[in-house]
Amino acid sequence: MFQPLFPRYRDAIARYPLASDASARKPAALPDELLISRDGPLSIYYAPFEYPNPHAKVVLLGITPGLTQADKALRIARTEIEAGSAEQDILRQAREGAAFSGTMREPLIAMLDSVGLNGYLGINSCASLFGEHREWLQSLSSIVFPTFVNGKNYGGSSPTLTGHPALRELMTSHLVPMLDILQDAVIVPLGPKPEAAIGWVAAHHGVRPPRVLRGMPHPSGSNAERIAYFLGRKPRENLSNKTNPDKYDQAKSLMKALLKS
Repeated sequence: MFQPLFPRYRDAIARYPLASDASARKPAALPDELLISRDGPLSIYYAPFEYPNPHAKVVLLGITPGLTQADKALRIARTEIEAGSAEQDILRQAREGAAFSGTMREPLIAMLDSVGLNGYLGINSCASLFGEHREWLQSLSSIVFPTFVNGKNYGGSSPTLTGHPALRELMTSHLVPMLDILQDAVIVPLGPKPEAAIGWVAAHHGVRPPRVLRGMPHPSGSNAERIAYFLGRKPRENLSNKTNPDKYDQAKSLMKALLKS
């Protein structure tokens, strides 16, 4: 059964610092009173990312929330606590307010539309998942809580997602039950590491979402060439040896077929 950790950290969130100019604030680290566990260079902190959206039709699955995203969610949660909001409303507002944003949103929308997710959902463009139809979207992480290695955002390796007991425990306690709740949604892993997390959940816990769009390039700037090829904006003959066009052709074809089934 899914057991949110929010009650344990509510008082610490109520003390979380607010900046007069939040957009300019760049926290160096999260406070120790939000620490869940630490093992050598690996540290896991609490932030309010525990709300499973019962209306979600699409799940964007990443690796772990970063420091900036965690800071934003914590500030929203503190404001909601001060307003006297109920626990579920606090978690929902924190999730929605810190949802997938920034420069990665545009290429992500373009890729989702290119495989036909907009048509599957009956909308003109997946851009509306961040606007008019935002209640259909769930942003989720393989490791639900912000995780750091040597104080830096965890990137899914050293250790691997399944290579450390604390990470496996969090996937078991939070990712598994949340995916179980979201069984009817289309799962979009953002890169190979979240894909590996889905595979681990299926193998060890039997949770197998029927529609997982595997093989989409992560929508970050470092994948600009792969994204351009995936979207048909760069021809095969102009690709560097870092991009395997056959891999993305096959993945795109499978995604389209899955969304038509």
